[in-house]
Amino acid sequence: MGEAVSGASLPTWWHPLLRLHHRWVEKHVVPAEKAATELGIAFDAATIRKALGYQRWMFLRRVRRIAIFFAVLALLAVVTRPAACRPGGLLTTGQAWCPTYSAYVFGPNADPWVSITPTLSLIVFLWIVSAWRGENILRLYQPLYPLLDLLTASADLTTMDGIRYTNAVKLSAKAAELGLPLRTVARDAASDFGARGALREELLTHADLVETAIMQAADGLVADRTGSARKLGTLAGAIAANVAAGQFTKMLPHADLPEEAVIEPDRLDGRRLAKACLWSTISVTAFALLLARLGAPAELLMPLAVVAFIVMAYVLLGLWYGLGEATRLTRSLMSFFSAGLPL
Repeated sequence: MGEAVSGASLPTWWHPLLRLHHRWVEKHVVPAEKAATELGIAFDAATIRKALGYQRWMFLRRVRRIAIFFAVLALLAVVTRPAACRPGGLLTTGQAWCPTYSAYVFGPNADPWVSITPTLSLIVFLWIVSAWRGENILRLYQPLYPLLDLLTASADLTTMDGIRYTNAVKLSAKAAELGLPLRTVARDAASDFGARGALREELLTHADLVETAIMQAADGLVADRTGSARKLGTLAGAIAANVAAGQFTKMLPHADLPEEAVIEPDRLDGRRLAKACLWSTISVTAFALLLARLGAPAELLMPLAVVAFIVMAYVLLGLWYGLGEATRLTRSLMSFFSAGLPL
């Protein structure tokens, strides 16, 4: 596994993070290669290993996004300084002193270096964990791990003796988890290639067809566990090979695809709403905490947070899925708040 890493060829012993990464990759590739042999399907391990190669700057790019987010929060803190400290300030205060920029970011009477050191230690720890879990790869190849796991689990079920009901249920669950990664790859591929229109629609349509093919094979586990498991393993191996080769519009050949995509609307809507609500909650909570530190009263923050939560969720849904879909999903979210929680 001393493969090329971001254009530079390094042996595994030279880079400890690289060694951790390769160990995780081999943990998935080796069993999948054995499973492909048992199922009698082609498996290009070299191409898959190359696709899962360690990207040296991937984690730092994630840290950069986090740093930009907190930099924006710090900028908002300065902009919303109390009126007593800045003419035209958004908030009023009875304090006799005006907080400095450092006090806004790190808290009153806090040493910046004391606050930064734990953060830097946490970043280093997360960097090691990301290498240990093989996460520092190109985002388009993220589905390879669950695909390899599905291939391995499928082969295990076909060769298993005795009671296999629970194993079949676990295999069906693994198959169901592939839908979101495949759609995420479709959106990322459209973004990377700079086409947000026709190519994006083609990729998403193809991803839906691939997900339908997988779920139809998984549904067969109820009646024919061995045959359906073999079918799932074959599909997983083919998708992994095509994704590793960059064939994002041909993850499965046309002969293996259904005529139309069949995805449960409730499940798809739930995933979209859950993702939007998660990021909306994180953003609104961070901003509410910032305003609370500036002295904003709780009776103002509570209703403001509810309104901001819905608005932020709508904006995110509009950016990801379009205004029409955002309007429909936001209505269901607002109906939940208007109805209230059941007693």
